[in-house]
Amino acid sequence: MQAVLYFSDKQVREKLFSFVDAAQGLLLVAGVRHGAAMTRPPQAREPFAALEDLFGHVLSQVIVADEGTTEGMWRDPLGDLGDRLYPEDKKRAYAAATGYVLLEGGKPRAVVRKHASPAEDMWFLQEALSRLSHSIPAPDPEKRPGHRRPEPAPRAPPRYVSSEPRDDASSRGGAGARPGPGRARAWQADEATPPRGSRAVAAEPETKDPWTVLGIERGTPKDEARKAFRTLIAQYHPDKVAHLAPEFHALAERRTREILDAWEALERDAD
Repeated sequence: MQAVLYFSDKQVREKLFSFVDAAQGLLLVAGVRHGAAMTRPPQAREPFAALEDLFGHVLSQVIVADEGTTEGMWRDPLGDLGDRLYPEDKKRAYAAATGYVLLEGGKPRAVVRKHASPAEDMWFLQEALSRLSHSIPAPDPEKRPGHRRPEPAPRAPPRYVSSEPRDDASSRGGAGARPGPGRARAWQADEATPPRGSRAVAAEPETKDPWTVLGIERGTPKDEARKAFRTLIAQYHPDKVAHLAPEFHALAERRTREILDAWEALERDAD
């Protein structure tokens, strides 16, 4: 059984609590973002669809969808549930509100945090479920998601170069030494700041390639592109930065808009 609740519903908190209280067997509760660009309903996305197909006979699901509308912007049903389940432990309450919480008989049994992709989430969810139900097999340990690849090394700082040899005065660095006529200084193309005193020409803002924004190769099949889009959107969900400083909220909003614009551009090109 799968149920979907929406932030815009004024009774979403009460309905969520009712599902939790009435559940007899295993119940999974999790939140998703459901923006206008997301065409498939929440229960048809991963890992929820796979969980229903594989373990729907023993597992029920309640998916709480945040549409990002003004009607639901002041509601936090998942946060309220986390506080209810773990009234004395704010860290566990936050983990339950932002991840996947597994309950049995209305009592929390496990919390699985969200990872980089639905496939990784599925592996850890199956591992947790296998410990709670004998009818759910443990996942293949050989397929356990590994650590993310290390971040690339930072670029070296830009270096100053001269297009022509400097004269003796400038090479000695004497006071008031200046390059002679015609001896313009050259700066590397990746220089971030022009020489002091020169006039910088403002470049027009670059239109970002949607394939690059989504981190996929041009021509990637639409289903794979959709998975990449959903993974990125989940990483910048407001719940993920709710505990951080306001500047991170603004960054998450800008990044979310950039990802949504990229996905909408790909969908327009596909039509």
